[in-house]
Amino acid sequence: MSLAGPRLDRPSAIGDEGRPRAASLWIASLVVVAIVGVVGLEIGESSLLPTLGLVVGLSVAGVGLLERDGFVSQVVAHGFLMTFGTAFALVVLAAPFVARAGIAASGCALALAGIGAAWADVGGDELKPAAAGTMIGYVTMLCSAILVTVLIGIVLFGWSVLTTITGVSTPVASVMGFFLIVASTGGVVRLALRWLPVRQLTPRDRRPGIERRLATLRRRLLYAVVGSIGGLVGTAILVIATPAGLIANVPVLASALGALSSPVVVWPIVAVGGIALVAGIGAVLLRRMSHEVTARTTRRSAAIVVGVVLSVPFLLGLILFVAGIGAASGTFLVGAALLVTLLLGPLAVAFVLGSAVVGVALGLLPRRAMGPAIAALGLVVAAIGVGRGNPLVVFVCIAGAIVVWDSATYGLGLTAELGHLPETRRLELFHGAVTVGLAVAAVVVVTVLELLRAGLVPSGGAAGGVVIVVVGALLLLIPLRG
Repeated sequence: MSLAGPRLDRPSAIGDEGRPRAASLWIASLVVVAIVGVVGLEIGESSLLPTLGLVVGLSVAGVGLLERDGFVSQVVAHGFLMTFGTAFALVVLAAPFVARAGIAASGCALALAGIGAAWADVGGDELKPAAAGTMIGYVTMLCSAILVTVLIGIVLFGWSVLTTITGVSTPVASVMGFFLIVASTGGVVRLALRWLPVRQLTPRDRRPGIERRLATLRRRLLYAVVGSIGGLVGTAILVIATPAGLIANVPVLASALGALSSPVVVWPIVAVGGIALVAGIGAVLLRRMSHEVTARTTRRSAAIVVGVVLSVPFLLGLILFVAGIGAASGTFLVGAALLVTLLLGPLAVAFVLGSAVVGVALGLLPRRAMGPAIAALGLVVAAIGVGRGNPLVVFVCIAGAIVVWDSATYGLGLTAELGHLPETRRLELFHGAVTVGLAVAAVVVVTVLELLRAGLVPSGGAAGGVVIVVVGALLLLIPLRG
């Protein structure tokens, strides 16, 4: 799938009936960009256009890259959705509740997303896997964070047990610690042998022999585990039945038994168990990732990888949040921001994408013109966000929405009837020039009417501005759609 404009006019482009012709789409794009810049200046955010452009552009690129088959492309796509897509969704959903200008910012983000979706040929079918992948990554992030926390607890507990065993001073405790380590290591190695593909990696003519050796090794490991457990029980019984201090009276025996818990003996045994466990888990993961490699499994695996990676900043935010509890410090605020973003952001992405899918399914959004419809809707929302501030800017947003919708639907009509092969740029430019000219004329008329209203009826206030905007919209709609 191409994410660039010039490829739209090639007959080999994917989805020939899903995108307007390039010239019509360029006109709509320039109108959206210009209006977003004007709205940014109106609400006092001069950096609104470049900021939203970067966030929305990479979010749309993430959805578009999901159509690629490569694993790296899928990872990048889900990474964009879980990061920049999170920022876009939070702007759309949360910005209106933060400040009054947030409604305008939310509308501008929708407008840019709609026009970007039109360029990337993103429709309802492409949004479904994006929403599903985001939820898979989100659940994976939470599960990975929980699993890592449990593993850290197990490692710390095991470390404390090992340091306790290697630090004992009595012969009886040394023997019991040795039996405990041997039993644990034997069980871990026996489990790892079931996971490791030893038989599969052996040549066929040598497999019977390796199977016999593996069976013997498993049997001996089982004997070692059972014997170690029996040794633990027997040592406990001997401690109870033997008079105190009997072993200590035999210095050679006490020294030999005490050496069983020395680091020289303990750490090599633990290293064997640790290496076997890591190798076994790695083999299981590789087997799962390489089993039935299809486009769906690749997309799911990429989402899981991104979720695992994002569990790191999630745990970091949790640590900073817990460490800063009780003080409104920078550590506490950074941790809270990370937790809120990672907990609510992916849900916001899934909600926004799911709403678009539902809108298309219910007919609220046109299937072939979803992108232009969202762009026009975003400009209308931006007009609402500007509100009473400046009626002229409000009408510019509404006029821009009309121009975007008219230009894009005209380009879609050409695409549906002619495809991308014939040259239609002159038709598109003529239609675009007429549409933009009518919009500019309507803006001029509205400006004159607003100046007259302000001079004749200065107390008209917002009601007078609304009347002027409605009159201007009718002046523009009648020649375009009448």
